[in-house]
Amino acid sequence: MNSKKEQLGKELSEAFPDKTKIILYTIGRILIILVICLAGVRGFSGLKEWFRTIRGIVIFFVIFLPSLLWGLFPLLHLKDKLKFCENGVVVNSCPYLLSELGTITFQDYSSGLKTEQYMKTELRNFNVTYIKRPKKAYNKAYLNQI
Repeated sequence: MNSKKEQLGKELSEAFPDKTKIILYTIGRILIILVICLAGVRGFSGLKEWFRTIRGIVIFFVIFLPSLLWGLFPLLHLKDKLKFCENGVVVNSCPYLLSELGTITFQDYSSGLKTEQYMKTELRNFNVTYIKRPKKAYNKAYLNQI
C-alpha cells in the first residue's frame, strides 16, 4: 500500500466534500422522518400516549432509531476526498494507479429528486455524489482545463 502511494507522483488537483449538499440531504431526510413518525403516532398528543406504555416506547424506538440513522447517513460523507496525482487517483485515502483504473469517465444518474454521480473506471465505479465538482478537478489535473 505504501509503495502505491509513492508511485502516484505529484498531486495535481483535489476535490473536497460538498458540505452544502450533505447538510441539505440530511435536513431533508430528518424532516421526512419527523413527518412520518409524528403522523404515525397522531401528532405530539399521540406521542405522549405512546410513551405511557412499555410497548409503545419499544415500537416507537424500533421505528424511530433506524429511521434516524438513515437520516444522518449523509454525514458520513463529510470525510470524502478525491485526489488526482500524476500516475493515479486517491479516493477516500485508497490509492489507485491509472494503469489499474483504465479509462476514467463521469456519469450522472437521476432518479426523481436525487442525482448521483459516478466516476466510472474499468476496475470499479466510485460514487462521487457528495464530492464537490469532481469532474472539474479531473479536467484540471489531466486535461489542463479549468
